[in-house]
Amino acid sequence: MKKYKVIIIEDEAAAQSQLKALLEKYPDLQLVGQAFNLEDASNLVSKEEPDLVFCDVDLPPGNAFDWLSGFESIPFSIIFTTSYDTYATRAFRLAAVDYLLKPLIETELDQALEKFRSKMQKGDNLDHVQELLNNLHKSIPKKKVALPTLSGYLFVPIEDIIRCESDNTYTTFHLIDKKTIIVSKTLKECEQMLLEQGFFRVHNSHLINLAYIKEYLKGEGGQVKMEDGSYVDVSRRRKDEFLKNIR
Repeated sequence: MKKYKVIIIEDEAAAQSQLKALLEKYPDLQLVGQAFNLEDASNLVSKEEPDLVFCDVDLPPGNAFDWLSGFESIPFSIIFTTSYDTYATRAFRLAAVDYLLKPLIETELDQALEKFRSKMQKGDNLDHVQELLNNLHKSIPKKKVALPTLSGYLFVPIEDIIRCESDNTYTTFHLIDKKTIIVSKTLKECEQMLLEQGFFRVHNSHLINLAYIKEYLKGEGGQVKMEDGSYVDVSRRRKDEFLKNIR
């Protein structure tokens, strides 16, 4: 059995103890160190060269993102932990980076670790964190969203997405270059991922980028004509909120 070296970076003793206790049930994980602050964390990473780091977001006087930005390249996988469902968790969804809300729930930890093992086996474990940092960095002009495909992930600039169309448990992303990407996510999951990125759910079957509306046609709910020439129905119950948004 392959063993993965793990460290915990957490400034709350109770949270550290809880996570340490939970990790004891996984025989393939070897806890090699714990740190309460970022200075100790840097020394520990350099000494132990871990495969996986559990890292609290808020680590006064800094935070995990500032710390990670100091790495030329990030040589380990990360599962973030946080006490708050804040702006950071929306950024996690965009980049498909795993995070856990405190206090930790064992089933959610199981799911995050399964994803970690899968990424390690595929060699797909580092680009996501770099995209997260890029999205959080104000000087980066294009935010990207990580879209799961059969071969891995595609990182697509959000501004290139015109609309998302539901097909049961799959969603088709329509891009400005006429290309389409089919992902195994529901439209609701895509809506959560693109929350506050300028998208609006106009219908059960459609999520649109408001920046690409060309025309609104009146009707019971009405229709929008998009820049790619497509027409999308607006549901009657979403009409008022939609019109409020475009005004």
